[in-house]
Amino acid sequence: MRKTQKKVRRYLKMSIRSRLIMAFLPIITFSIVINGWVIFILYKLEHKNHFLEVTESYMNEIQQARRFEKNYLLYGTDLNNALEHIHIARILLEDNRTKITKILKAKNLNTLLNHANDYEKFLLDIGKTADPSAKKKIEKELRNHGSKMITIAADFAEKEKESVNRNYKLARKITLGFLIILVVMLFGISAFIMRGLLNTLGRLLGYTEKIAKGDFTRIDIANEFHDEFSPLEVAINKMIDELEKRHKILVESHKIRAIGNLVAGVAHELNNPLNNIMLTASSLQEDYDILDEKDKNEMVDDIIGETERSQKIVRNLLDFARESETAVVPLHLEKVLKKSINLVANQVKLAKIQLKADIPSDLPPIHSDPQLLSQVFVNIMLNAVDALPKKGQIFISVDSNREDGFICIDIKDNGPGMPEHVLQRVFEPFFTTKPQGQGTGLGLSVSRGIIGKLGGHIRVKSEVNKGTTFTLMIPKTDIPFK
Repeated sequence: MRKTQKKVRRYLKMSIRSRLIMAFLPIITFSIVINGWVIFILYKLEHKNHFLEVTESYMNEIQQARRFEKNYLLYGTDLNNALEHIHIARILLEDNRTKITKILKAKNLNTLLNHANDYEKFLLDIGKTADPSAKKKIEKELRNHGSKMITIAADFAEKEKESVNRNYKLARKITLGFLIILVVMLFGISAFIMRGLLNTLGRLLGYTEKIAKGDFTRIDIANEFHDEFSPLEVAINKMIDELEKRHKILVESHKIRAIGNLVAGVAHELNNPLNNIMLTASSLQEDYDILDEKDKNEMVDDIIGETERSQKIVRNLLDFARESETAVVPLHLEKVLKKSINLVANQVKLAKIQLKADIPSDLPPIHSDPQLLSQVFVNIMLNAVDALPKKGQIFISVDSNREDGFICIDIKDNGPGMPEHVLQRVFEPFFTTKPQGQGTGLGLSVSRGIIGKLGGHIRVKSEVNKGTTFTLMIPKTDIPFK
């Protein structure tokens, strides 16, 4: 646990909130810049449109003044109207000087104003002059200034219209580009969040599912940042350690219960060789003087044979009961299975049940824990013994070709079977169908945890009045035995 905590501390400390801020900060910055740009363009367009409106009004006033100018030159009328319109045009320029200078240079505005002032001055002069030659000169100046006012204003208006169109096109391009880049950035941030958050949640969920199946492999702290998930991973590892300790306690306690069930059969089995030893030893003691050496040796051999038989029975029980850490070693499955069958043989005999086994001798090798495997085999066989009536049958078969990568061990009985609603709950802790006081409901749950820890699976099929079949799937190994 301390190693895990030190490992977490070595990572860069960056919370999920900080990573989200880092992820969204570019979008926010980008949005501010682009929107500021668009606002600036719209601000310019506002001034340009106002300039065009003023220019259009100015040109209308100039055109009206020129029309009245022609009337005066032709018919001698409407001079005051011409003066009024040129005065309005000049006032338009002067009143909007500040806004116009944001578009036009000051000297260009002054040029327009100078032409308007000169045009107005010549209109006044032509109305006061009676000399025909002077009038011709003034008329020429009027036409010159009037033409320039129209031409200059039209040129400026045309250029600004083109500028307005360009700005509108630019605004559209910026908006479209912004939307495209925004979508790309959002997808990128989604991928970032998916990788940084959802993947971590998925990984933690996967570990919890493994824990539910009895696999107590600790979480590898894979996050590159020390975030809110890191303490959670440390807490889950701590929980895994505690669960593993309690699981070991459950395994051992269930083993003790299985030993208790086996003791009755072992005691019955030991009774025969012990009786034979006692009878032979008593006979040897009584008739020692009259027996020849051959008979004495035969009786001693009988005592030794029965003693070895008893020793073997006790050794098998002690091997099964011995407490040890999980040790995965290369082993032959048929030896473990036959040894487990021998352990329950006496219990089977007492219950008057038949047990048959079909175990091939050429099974592929496996790497597993022989004690844990034996505990699972014994537990399931004892469950079958408890479920079967007298003269019931247990049949054990092994198939190494049914499932790729696994050896399948079927432990089948012809007992009463289980209905569907019971079958769905057989692996739940503390669920049992046995009478009160005869079962804890932990046997199958512990067995599934052991098989899962050893890399295998356990399945069950059952039909009412037809029996039950437990299938244990033990992984094969590609590592050859030495």
